[in-house]
Amino acid sequence: MAFPKGIIELVDSLYQQGVNEAVICPGSRNAPLMIALTRHGGFKCYSIADERSAGFFGLGIALKTGRPVILCCTSGSAGLNFAPAVVEAFFQEVPLIVLTADRPKEWIGQWDGQTIYQENLFGKHAKAFYDFETDDCTQAPLTALAEPKGPVQINVPISEPFYPEPGFVLEKSETFSLRQNLTKNKEQSTKNKVDFAYFNQEIASAQKILVTVGQMEDNSIFESLKAYGIPVIGDATSNCGSMIAHDLLLADESIWPSLQPELHIHFGKSFVSKRIKQFLRSHKPKQSWLIHPNPIGRPDPFLCLSHVVNTSAENFLAGVNWTKKNWTAWNIAIQEKQSAFFAEKNWTEIHIYQAITEAIEKQEAEVHVANSLAVRYINWTLAKFNKTEVFSNRGTSGIDGCLSTAVGAAQKTDKLCISLIGDVAFQYDRNALWNKYIPDNLRIIVFNNGGGGIFRNLEGAKDLPELDEFMETQQGFTAENTAKDAHISYFSAKNEKELDLNAFFNNKGPALLEIHTNSIENAAELKKYMALFKA
Repeated sequence: MAFPKGIIELVDSLYQQGVNEAVICPGSRNAPLMIALTRHGGFKCYSIADERSAGFFGLGIALKTGRPVILCCTSGSAGLNFAPAVVEAFFQEVPLIVLTADRPKEWIGQWDGQTIYQENLFGKHAKAFYDFETDDCTQAPLTALAEPKGPVQINVPISEPFYPEPGFVLEKSETFSLRQNLTKNKEQSTKNKVDFAYFNQEIASAQKILVTVGQMEDNSIFESLKAYGIPVIGDATSNCGSMIAHDLLLADESIWPSLQPELHIHFGKSFVSKRIKQFLRSHKPKQSWLIHPNPIGRPDPFLCLSHVVNTSAENFLAGVNWTKKNWTAWNIAIQEKQSAFFAEKNWTEIHIYQAITEAIEKQEAEVHVANSLAVRYINWTLAKFNKTEVFSNRGTSGIDGCLSTAVGAAQKTDKLCISLIGDVAFQYDRNALWNKYIPDNLRIIVFNNGGGGIFRNLEGAKDLPELDEFMETQQGFTAENTAKDAHISYFSAKNEKELDLNAFFNNKGPALLEIHTNSIENAAELKKYMALFKA
């Protein structure tokens, strides 16, 4: 057969621009794409059957490398199963290139098998859509990496026959010279020119400045601000080393007026904490600045945004002149209450998270935290992740794909890659372990409380008669059989004596630890803990 025209050239152009990893889902219509990728010689290719898991697996790789990762699938509903990962990548600003094989255009809408409307399949949740037959698809990597980074779709109609004859040799395409352009684009996207005169004037005149840091990669660039008396607060996902337990501090609403800033500056993306949003919405600063090279829309979760400064955090911090402030309101110490509480140990999740956070911080590790209660617990404990980098799918904050993202990211680090995940999120994404790419450095800690424990802590929800059956999603499954199927060492703990973290962390090969607790006891202990910090 003659190989479908242009596919070899497309694949090689992606490679020449620095794209060198592809997650390929089995199928027939995408066979030419699969062959072009696997026989090219320049791509690390992964074969993952479940498109939903595959999408998040690719997301995890892209998180670690910073380069676009290809997701490749067949026609029909396959591409739709990429949607949760594509949406997460869009809002978390992670570059992906989605290659969706398609039926020839004359068969669209003709009741032909595996045929749906694939143009602009992801709508506003993809940065761009390229029609392989009519558009210049070589621009896809540039678009994916331009700020804000994100996913792009290339839809590739393919006619039969698409299986090569035995002995078919893939011909090399002409060499493209686009790698330099890609690098230049990345550099320019974070170095927008800013006139700092106005911002320096406002910083000099404001006596109460508050800096908040949303989800960001590992960094310590905000340490210098603390020397100026400027409070810096961030969730664990900010990786900024903030030591202010803002979620607990703000539990006492009577002190909110004393904490109101004149100037608020936000770096990074989304914030986990609901209290910081409520605080700034009700005690608005005179000005609120968002520092971002090119944000999606005009995000204003605090409802007080006055300026968007189109540059990177590094450039802004280097470009402005900071002055000493004498604002100490945010330095209220609450560690004594925390220390006293955690000194009285019991077998509930808040105490177990405290112990596990302390243990992980002693390891050479990175952590991928699932949504719902998991990502909140790590903000509430006394123990903090300082040298441990924290990741979480907080673009859309869904439970789907949390484990798959961790498995993908584990491919790109020599550290222990630890997934902290609840039982519902684990069961929802257990196909993350249905592949042959489970590395030895993967560690999974499943908190099994028999359902979605977060709903027992939500005002209004916890008293509903429908809570048990329709909200908490009570379930009796364990992770043991899934671990065995994936050839992962299984550990289980139902009390403190059974919890052997040393054996778990030092296991030779991937390991899963399942911690069994009682959701009612968990909710009661967490309520007791939070009551310590209210007026």
